[in-house]
Amino acid sequence: MHRPRYTKKDKNHKKIVKDCREVGMVIWDTADIGGKILDLVVFWRGKALPVEVKQKGKEDDFTPDEEVGISELRLVGVEPVVATCLEDILKAFE
Repeated sequence: MHRPRYTKKDKNHKKIVKDCREVGMVIWDTADIGGKILDLVVFWRGKALPVEVKQKGKEDDFTPDEEVGISELRLVGVEPVVATCLEDILKAFE
């Protein structure tokens, strides 16, 4: 895997980060790292979740590197969240 020279954030990325912070979540925005590292690490209520931000209708549109990252997380029992909005992340914390 290689690190891309430029990573393009989804159009809803900033809004999701803002909305998460407004409800008290701590966000580590890792989108600029690229490769198999997902877009966000979200911390809330004693838990941490890796989050891949996608636009509505593109929830299954992963780069090959994102697919590797998601597969590696699942191999160790971590289910990443694919989020198009704050509600997707809130559901994952339930």
